[in-house]
Amino acid sequence: MLNDLSQIFLTFLYKNMTVSVVIIAVLLARFLLRKMPKKYSYILWSIVGIRMIFDLPFATNISVFNLFRGFAKHTSTVETMLAGSHRTNLQGATDLLNKTDTTGAAAAHASRSTAVEAMTHTLTTSQTVLGILGLLWLIVVALFVAYGIYSYVKCRLLVRTAVIARDITPDSRKKKNNVSVWECDRIPSPFVLGIIRSRIYIPFRMPKQEQAYILAHEECHIRRLDPLWKLIAFLLLAVYWWNPLVWIAFFYMVRDMEMSCDEAVIEQFGNEIKQGYSNSLLSFAMERHPYSFAPVAFGEGDAGRRIKNVLNFKKPHTWVAILVFVLLVVVGVSCLTNGKDKISSETVSDTENSQMQQTAVETTEAPMSSDNSSTVQESLQSVDKWAQAFAARDVRTIQDMATDDAKNELKEENLLDDNGNFGWSSPWPWFDEESGMPAYQITQSDDTSATILYYAQVSDPHVTVWKETLQYTRKDDKIEIAHEELQMLNFIASGSEFENAYPKGIQNTPMDYQANGLGETLNEHAISANGMNPDGEYNLTDPMEAAQYLLNLLRNDDKVEITADKKDKTQVELKVHFTEDDITHHITMIRPWGEDGIWVVGEIL
Repeated sequence: MLNDLSQIFLTFLYKNMTVSVVIIAVLLARFLLRKMPKKYSYILWSIVGIRMIFDLPFATNISVFNLFRGFAKHTSTVETMLAGSHRTNLQGATDLLNKTDTTGAAAAHASRSTAVEAMTHTLTTSQTVLGILGLLWLIVVALFVAYGIYSYVKCRLLVRTAVIARDITPDSRKKKNNVSVWECDRIPSPFVLGIIRSRIYIPFRMPKQEQAYILAHEECHIRRLDPLWKLIAFLLLAVYWWNPLVWIAFFYMVRDMEMSCDEAVIEQFGNEIKQGYSNSLLSFAMERHPYSFAPVAFGEGDAGRRIKNVLNFKKPHTWVAILVFVLLVVVGVSCLTNGKDKISSETVSDTENSQMQQTAVETTEAPMSSDNSSTVQESLQSVDKWAQAFAARDVRTIQDMATDDAKNELKEENLLDDNGNFGWSSPWPWFDEESGMPAYQITQSDDTSATILYYAQVSDPHVTVWKETLQYTRKDDKIEIAHEELQMLNFIASGSEFENAYPKGIQNTPMDYQANGLGETLNEHAISANGMNPDGEYNLTDPMEAAQYLLNLLRNDDKVEITADKKDKTQVELKVHFTEDDITHHITMIRPWGEDGIWVVGEIL
């Protein structure tokens, strides 16, 4: 149960961040429209509601999320601050359990013990914390819903002695559109109750001159389905209760709803009722409805601001209204569409150029004819398109390029689901514009197959390598991915795995913690944590433990032997021997941030 709650809560965290961005954008637009009729501001809040409920799969160049480059990366970081790298560890532990060991029962037992320990640690820390937070979140949601039901029932009890109004003025009867009007001596102010069969309730002995425009105000609520929209807004507030921006949005939505109805009444009856209408607002505001979350009440909102808005209201010119309408459309499109990920569009040329140059050396060992060279180049472009789509979670491109067999393989790897979702929030490959580090590298490509290395990050911060092998065919002048296999190199236990992860070392890759900007963050954390990494499992001031952590080496001395050949205060040469396939590699560890700082990998020799 806690595991399921943790996943739901992680998804909710991401959703909250996107909603927060939209609320800020709407608040800015509302500020620009502060002198316009409030019906325009009221329309803006529907954009927030749609974004809170739906995930629309459209992307545009004018999306507000284009202003937040790296937004997906940073939202993943927030989501994983509590979760850590539990998915990475779990997948790696599972891989170890399924691995065929060739060195005997003792080594097999050690591998399984390490895997089980990793899985147990995962389930008892990050998922438990997230599960508890998710449970708390649901409890408060339930309390909100209970309060809403209580308010509605209480309102029903208040008006159970109400009687249908018989003596309303002819003007009032004409404007109420056959909506039943009831009088009650137990309510402090007029309000609308009910959604399907809404009723207007007014206090007994309301002055006749007030009836017409007060009933017009309430009838405007009913005509616009405001009771329904307020109920939906309250339920969304219940779900997003811990986000302060949602509370602000609810407050301003209710105010704009009431002010826009006030303006509709002024338009209907003319400016001559402004003074009398303002007096009614003031008198009913002094007797606020005790359960304002449930009904749409006349006296609701900031009476002072509503009165000021009524007195200052004037209908805008037609050309101004047209400009405002255009602004509403622009805000709607920008807030309801997703940003176009720079990895899938703007950086294509740079990425292609650098990676194609790198791959060209590996695919042109022998002279090729122009036709063959063209085929290889087209294949490389298709592979690069696939890799970009993978890193950007572009499910449409993935599904378009993959055959049914490849799609089934992606589903078996939990990368693709039946709902058309691809990947997960974290860990995941990302592109950092500031450091210039790529999300992936194509290490091999020809006219039938390719190998891609992805660099997946979590917020610890920590980076792991995923190796993807593709096999493809050409059909109708189009490359189709016929076979896909993803290997997560999270716990490297053999020399072959090490060489798969780091075929050309770590230079110019996100595994270089001195260049990727993550090492400095780890160093700052270690200074305040006695040298430990964020999980508290590795001492990064020890060069051997730092190598294990940063290079994702299996923590098992029977399978991965690490010894120090040369050592001084700022540089150490380590020898890493993998007993499974008897392969040895040499690693240089350095201390870029001083003698008291952490060790990072300088070079793989």
